[in-house]
Amino acid sequence: MKVTLDYVAGIIDGEGTITMSYVHKTNKWRTPVVSVSSTTIEILNALVAFCGGHICKHKVYKSHHLPSFSWRVHGRKAVELCSHLKTRLMVPEKRRRAALLATKYVACTPRNGKYTQTQTHKKQQLEHAFFHPSKP
Repeated sequence: MKVTLDYVAGIIDGEGTITMSYVHKTNKWRTPVVSVSSTTIEILNALVAFCGGHICKHKVYKSHHLPSFSWRVHGRKAVELCSHLKTRLMVPEKRRRAALLATKYVACTPRNGKYTQTQTHKKQQLEHAFFHPSKP
């Protein structure tokens, strides 16, 4: 099976999430995360081979449930993926979030983690716009 950016966009549109979350408990700021949950491990393995990231296996709570897995990529790799997918996604909210991360995240996120007042303000605006699209 040949994986393309259009295929990845379709999987994320159908089964995926583009969000920002606290990757570590001590983080002050949320980190971009692109993830897909599925019971079909082959799809997730293809995503790892094409996009990087990692797969987690979830606990099966009931005997009649299939094993389920989640693939995720976070940080700058998620931003890079969003920059490739922003025009290919069909779901408007996912397309909006991908475009926002692709165009705004790197500019307000210093690699050393030391924020100026301006960067702090821009980061707060980005998070607000990301989670509250209709509110100024």
